Amino acid sequence: MRPMLLFIGGAARTGKGILVRRLLVERQMPYLSLDVLKMGLTRGVIEYAIDPDAGGMVVGERLWPLVREMSMSLLADQVDYAIEGEILPRYVAALRDDYPTQIKACFLGYTAITPAQKLHDIRTYAGYPNDWSSEYSDSDLLSVVTKMIDFSQYLMNECARYNLPYFDTSHNFTQTLDEVVAFVCAE
Repeated sequence: MRPMLLFIGGAARTGKGILVRRLLVERQMPYLSLDVLKMGLTRGVIEYAIDPDAGGMVVGERLWPLVREMSMSLLADQVDYAIEGEILPRYVAALRDDYPTQIKACFLGYTAITPAQKLHDIRTYAGYPNDWSSEYSDSDLLSVVTKMIDFSQYLMNECARYNLPYFDTSHNFTQTLDEVVAFVCAE
């Protein structure tokens, strides 16, 4: 039996969106991309004051109160759902501790790759939905990638601290996503 609520957090361009779309097809698990929520709040609820470019830590902090309450509603309604995006391990761990049989989570990052190689990989494999990176110049995207490598290191450390699975997509990207799917589908 799959978890009622699955959180997939991680750095930008780690494959979170590819993963949840795959789970939708293979497991019929609906999902919410927090990018959609973030941009909806940015454009439609100006007073929420969220900066979509502030980075994973800031966005994750800002979104969590809303994501937590949405999660509580999904749990109360007993709706299976995946939520992917800028989520911080400490918040997911606290929710998991409150609902240990209903929450499953993992995080994705890339700590074992150079910024230049990750930039190359992003450019080579572009074209998926939500490909915001195509709007960036190489130098601007390289700056984002460098920050995301740092964020990945933070996530890896926090996952170890809170006993949450961390998957590194630096190399063997497709194989790593297969491992994530196996983890998600494990009873």
